[in-house]
Amino acid sequence: MLYLSVIVIILIATVFMVSVGDRLNLPWPVMMTLLGTAALFIPNRPDITIDSDIILPIFLPPLLWAIGVKFSWGTLRRRWRSVLLYSVLLTTVSALAIASAAMWWVPGMTIAVALAVGAAVSPPDPVAVEAVAEPVGIPRRLIGTLQTEGSFNDAIAIVLFHAAIHSMTSGHHIEPLSVAKDFVLGSILAVIIGYIFGWLGGYVRQRAHDVVTSNAVTLMIPFGAYLAAESVHASGVIAVVIGAIQFTSTKYMAALEAEERLSSTSFWQIIELLMTGVAFGLIGLQASSIIATADPSRIASLFADGALVALVAILVRLIWFTIVWLAGRKNPIHEGAPESFAEVIVMTWSGMRGLVTLILALSIPVVNGTEQVRQDAIVMMLSVLFFTLVLPGLTLPLLVKVLGVQANHEEETAVPELLQIAQDAALEALQAEAKATTDPETYARVKEMCSAITRRDEISEALPEEYKQYMEKLKDKRNDFVRLRDAALVAAQNEVIAAQDRYDSHDVTRVVRKLDILAQAESIRSSGMFILPAMTAGAVAMERYNLWKKHQGTLSTRAIPVVENAPASPLVTNEVTPKS
Repeated sequence: MLYLSVIVIILIATVFMVSVGDRLNLPWPVMMTLLGTAALFIPNRPDITIDSDIILPIFLPPLLWAIGVKFSWGTLRRRWRSVLLYSVLLTTVSALAIASAAMWWVPGMTIAVALAVGAAVSPPDPVAVEAVAEPVGIPRRLIGTLQTEGSFNDAIAIVLFHAAIHSMTSGHHIEPLSVAKDFVLGSILAVIIGYIFGWLGGYVRQRAHDVVTSNAVTLMIPFGAYLAAESVHASGVIAVVIGAIQFTSTKYMAALEAEERLSSTSFWQIIELLMTGVAFGLIGLQASSIIATADPSRIASLFADGALVALVAILVRLIWFTIVWLAGRKNPIHEGAPESFAEVIVMTWSGMRGLVTLILALSIPVVNGTEQVRQDAIVMMLSVLFFTLVLPGLTLPLLVKVLGVQANHEEETAVPELLQIAQDAALEALQAEAKATTDPETYARVKEMCSAITRRDEISEALPEEYKQYMEKLKDKRNDFVRLRDAALVAAQNEVIAAQDRYDSHDVTRVVRKLDILAQAESIRSSGMFILPAMTAGAVAMERYNLWKKHQGTLSTRAIPVVENAPASPLVTNEVTPKS
């Protein structure tokens, strides 16, 4: 009951801290860690001990899955250099540098223990990056690089850690070639296992008859892939990420209905929120337990040792990203590479450590009376967590603001470009379907309406000021429409809910659900055949207008993607001839 009570308290605290973090503009995961650490000051508190053998299999699979589903095979192909540069090489170099510094600085630390410390500290936590770095406004391309690094670096770190532990327990020297062979073979096997689980999950999901079953499948796959890979000494981390990528491949996503995609997104947002909260809360609780049982006379010196280790990790990362930036100033080495020294600093400071670092630290065994060495290593890594998680998490928003790091023009226009693709596809399909299945009069009307929509680009080029005024009016009208629509839907929902005492609850729930779907879809079903291209066109228009307004005329209209809007514009006249 003790552990269940602790988990429930952490879940409640998570929901509370999310709200507090939003109000104070502070990263709530870091606040959860501090809140858990504050348990140190509770008198007569129970001792909370984390079983390192079960924490990783419980927390890593769903959290890695939530990150992996945001990738695709195309993304992975474009970012393979990031995987090699950061997930493999940077993690290895960091582990070796940290191990060297620890051996030099800490008396009595053996090579094996030092490498175990280096391996545990070297990988930035993808969960920390996702939860802390992304909300502060770091450019999306940099977030993508950080997520790519964090999704695979745990694999090489765990291989190095196991090699160090094997050396500690067996007394044998660490053989680099053997470690490299284990990593390569384990990675290949993990890719195969992950692909199989992703394919099976997609196959089953396509044949699921309801949304609940579909979501249940997505919850089982990451755990299955992780456990299957670990059981054959492959990388569970890589298996989960590859499984997520295959599961969300275009073939399977296209076969899903909109309701399934929306439901799955909401479901995993909840899972990710709660699991992240529990993970960071447990980090804080374990930190308080370790500090409470540590030798008080050594805590200060051990925290200083941890500060040195953290400094080495930060410097290695800074040097590495600086080299990547300088080498790619004319031609970036990879997609999402830093484009300025300010971005180098932000990416360095975003290398936050987290759950994996703590769990690996707790996994260091006691060999031949090395209990004190193990305890010292754990306290050191708590210090590392403070300097590479808590401190960056609290200062990253200010750092991003001071350095002025923001999205470039290409990133800002990505969403309008995708909306333009959606609009073109919708208009093309609409005309083709109307031509094939309707009478000539209806087809002529459809073609005329589609032509009116597609002429907006010519209008915006020919009459930019008039177009700007039109967009101002359109924005006001859209706001009025949304307000009126919301008022009508809220009234309908409230009236049905108020009638639940007079009707069967099952019927009331079904009707409320229909109204909810109607509200979410913005009245698609009742708005006519042009609603999809019209809604997409309106979204494109607003995205383009916001960019136009933001840059205050510094961008030409041609530099911004084509913008359409469904309602007939007063600017669309026969006097404007489309350009050839």
